[in-house]
Amino acid sequence: MAEDSDAAKEGWDEKEKQEHGQGSTNVPFRLTLDKRIDLVIMGVIVLYGVFLIVESLKIPAGVAADRITAKGIPIIAGIFLIIVGMILGVMRLKTWSVFPGNLVPGQGYEDEEGHTSSAIPVFSIVVVTWLSVVLLKSLGYLIVTPLFMIVACWIMGARSLVKLIIFPVLYTVVTWYLFSQPLQFVLPLGFLTKFFRSLGLTP
Repeated sequence: MAEDSDAAKEGWDEKEKQEHGQGSTNVPFRLTLDKRIDLVIMGVIVLYGVFLIVESLKIPAGVAADRITAKGIPIIAGIFLIIVGMILGVMRLKTWSVFPGNLVPGQGYEDEEGHTSSAIPVFSIVVVTWLSVVLLKSLGYLIVTPLFMIVACWIMGARSLVKLIIFPVLYTVVTWYLFSQPLQFVLPLGFLTKFFRSLGLTP
């Protein structure tokens, strides 16, 4: 295991030197990942996507007219997982031959300066997510979604106007329109339901 780690480190250092010049020094060594475990995880992602599709096909059609139907979202999610799993697999296979042994460089550093590990942001986002689910019915998608994204982005360190305000608002409006109009998927609008119903935008 130690030999594999050293080999992965040497291979990574060589790659960094090629990208930044032969004179590069103090190249940070990224945590190593076991190729075999990585491959199993990718396989699980693909298989879970297949499982979602197979199980979704067993869902009976609902009474209300729905273009997506109850099967739609799980099938889309399954297809997405299969595609992403295969892409990750291909990307990883391309790099595996560069590093001898069973280990390859991971995606992070052992200790990134200025980014200390903390459980507070993680649990904060969990709490915010739970609150957004609770408030979704009363406040509606158009109110809860941008507020949730703004708070979540702020917790993760975003401070720019684009990331905190513009992107959440645009994302909310675009996704609401795509799902509620072309796809006829009814999203909760809360106290705005009567107003949107008067405009003919929701049943």
